[in-house]
Amino acid sequence: MIDGVPVSRPRHRSRTLKSWLIRASTPVLATLLTLSLAGGGALVALAAQNKLDDFVAQTFGCPNSTELTVVTDPTIASTVQTVANAFNAEHVGQCLSAKIVTQRSADTAALLASGTSTGADAWIPDSPVWLNRVESTATALGREVPATQEWDSIASSPLVLATPAVKVAEFEAAEVGWGAILAGRYRTLLPDPESSASSMIALATLNDLSAEGDPSDFDQVLTNLGRSIPDSTKAAFTELQISDSRMVALATEREIVEHNASNPDEPLVALYPAEGTVALTYPFVVVDNSTVSELEASRMTEEERTELADTETARLSLLEEFADLIRGSSQVLNAEGFRDNAGGGEILASGVIAAPVETRSVGDTDELVGILRNWNALNLRSRILTVVDVSGSMLERAWDGQRRIEMFQNSAEDAFSTLSEDDELGMWLFSKERVGAEDWEDVAGIRSMNDPEHVKNLQAIIDSLPSRINGYTGLNDSVLAAVTHVREDYNPDKVNSVMLITDGRNEDDNGISLEKLLDELTAMVEANRDEPVPVVLVGIGPDTDVEAMRKIAQATGGTAYQANNPTELSNVMLEALSQRDCRPNCS
Repeated sequence: MIDGVPVSRPRHRSRTLKSWLIRASTPVLATLLTLSLAGGGALVALAAQNKLDDFVAQTFGCPNSTELTVVTDPTIASTVQTVANAFNAEHVGQCLSAKIVTQRSADTAALLASGTSTGADAWIPDSPVWLNRVESTATALGREVPATQEWDSIASSPLVLATPAVKVAEFEAAEVGWGAILAGRYRTLLPDPESSASSMIALATLNDLSAEGDPSDFDQVLTNLGRSIPDSTKAAFTELQISDSRMVALATEREIVEHNASNPDEPLVALYPAEGTVALTYPFVVVDNSTVSELEASRMTEEERTELADTETARLSLLEEFADLIRGSSQVLNAEGFRDNAGGGEILASGVIAAPVETRSVGDTDELVGILRNWNALNLRSRILTVVDVSGSMLERAWDGQRRIEMFQNSAEDAFSTLSEDDELGMWLFSKERVGAEDWEDVAGIRSMNDPEHVKNLQAIIDSLPSRINGYTGLNDSVLAAVTHVREDYNPDKVNSVMLITDGRNEDDNGISLEKLLDELTAMVEANRDEPVPVVLVGIGPDTDVEAMRKIAQATGGTAYQANNPTELSNVMLEALSQRDCRPNCS
């Protein structure tokens, strides 16, 4: 039972206690054996009641407890937590628990692709498209694609078009569906595709349906959809409520159920595409969280390798048990507004059809990288201040004879060529005490890239960088000054950000400390939540303070990258610019 709702039982049972006993210390084993041989009444009674695990844990504690960490998309986190509570209750006393960590699928995908450890045993994104994103991003960064196992989905939620209940009559005579979106018969809000699986799948579906037409027609569809890009589904719902025009927003059944439960006075209704819809499916993805390197594994004894393999087998068995428990909790899923993993189950909630709806196959998701690149090219409008490290170490040779500053010069031309004429770009240089006591130098104001003289000036500055190298690295003061500067002329119609390129760490002992910098940045974010200025940091070479860079990025909603060769640097800069429209909601 989960919250009073019966669930089907999983096929696999845990052998955690057995594994724990094998790993337990000798005194504990001796005590248990003594009690057993002596016919200890308490132990016999507990065993008879199937409470041996509780007795062991209560008597000896859990020196080797097992915690399964499952990173879950926020849209299904509360549902998975409900199942985890039941799982943990079933295993109470067995030194075993499931810990649910909530994180946006876009953020988890970025972390996995960058090679950052998530500490997760499993990941439940809202769609398999995020696995495609992990692979494409890792490849673009020149990194090995992380090892994962995609198991069957644990739930699903069909895509629908949401509209306020009071406006449903406006759509009664109209054909609602993908074709109507392609034809532009009404305004459609798509949450940012860089961070929304629903929008990515919708774009793939629209692309599939328009494949036989003129490619420029689909470009026009992307342009129309990109005229207003809500940051999230919730933001789209808010726009629906205040708009006077006929409008729909892409959403899932689950999101409408959740909205109506929280906003009964402003209910939404799901309109189902006439051509059939597609669904978000929630795969159960097993993550390889091994910390043993290939070299370490090669030095292991046969016994150690066997123990390692047994541990992994036990981990997979427990994960399979947990995944089965979620899949078997169909009534819990339906009560939360989800269909089961096969698309079945009734949803008894306002705004959606109770009975299951038939879904069609998703369009070619392999084309998503190209679709998103096209989307970005058509819809990005950015305002970027690029801050370049010109400290002495940038003249050091980093790869195949190239100096670090030369690596940046070669990468910058390709990266900045992706900017459109509607974008704005400025440039600062920084080292230490570059202009009086200031560590930074404003060499090109933030201006439109449709200004030929400005573009020419930027190119001349980039070409002259080797001659401008001097001094130590005043990183912290420069970051704070750059963010402050961008905020001074904040443009709400563009994505305002700072991109900082460095090869080292802060070397200005007279400047602001990292701790103080983070406090200042956090205060800025809290005071200006509607005006984000994410900082994207790109480290060149092995001497960068990656930990400090990550903290700065995290404080501002940006991301930190590291590149060790020219190819990585080019890929990293292109990746950083390609995601600039989803800042600060992507990593």
